[in-house]
Amino acid sequence: MGCSGSKGFEEPQSQQPQAHQHQHGSNNSHQHSPSAPSPAQNRAQASPHSETSHSPAAAHSQSPSPAAHRPQAATAKKDDPNKVIVPRNFRLLDELEKGQKAERAQHVSWGLAKDDDMTLSEWNATIFGPIDTVFDNRIYSLSIVCGTSYPDEPPIVSFTTPIHMNCVEGDGTVKSNWGILANWKRDYTMENILDGLRREMTSPPNRKLAQPAGS
Repeated sequence: MGCSGSKGFEEPQSQQPQAHQHQHGSNNSHQHSPSAPSPAQNRAQASPHSETSHSPAAAHSQSPSPAAHRPQAATAKKDDPNKVIVPRNFRLLDELEKGQKAERAQHVSWGLAKDDDMTLSEWNATIFGPIDTVFDNRIYSLSIVCGTSYPDEPPIVSFTTPIHMNCVEGDGTVKSNWGILANWKRDYTMENILDGLRREMTSPPNRKLAQPAGS
């Protein structure tokens, strides 16, 4: 009985280290096990593109580019009535009609040199000399050639009647560096040129200038 009691006392001691070892093992397993993911990590794993789709850079990349508005701007310019360009022949036909309706009181006239000129290139014109000048009581004839670039470029203007003026060459051609020809605009017309030449006749350098004999 004494020995059996002794063995009964020692048996729990032999089991105590095993229990401690088991507890230590459970602690090690707890230390080496991966930690549970945080709520933020769960959201990142659940929607990996959520941050990119809502970032300012993504919003900027999804916004319309300025190039998307360029065709509208070009269309607006094309439809702008102020940018309409009248074709050459329409412009010359309009000038022809005005020349046919011109009255003698305007002191200038112009018209086609040939009625069958389908190109509307060669024109004749006249200027009635202004009073109180050496050109008074005289009618001066001119030739006007409207090239293919008219009215973007000025026409070639020449006096067929002999005349002395500072803006006219010896052969009667009006100098290209004179007034309206040098500062040509598309809105200018043959009538503007003839009116400008008549005013030039009244200028101090020309109004008393000696003229060719028999002119």
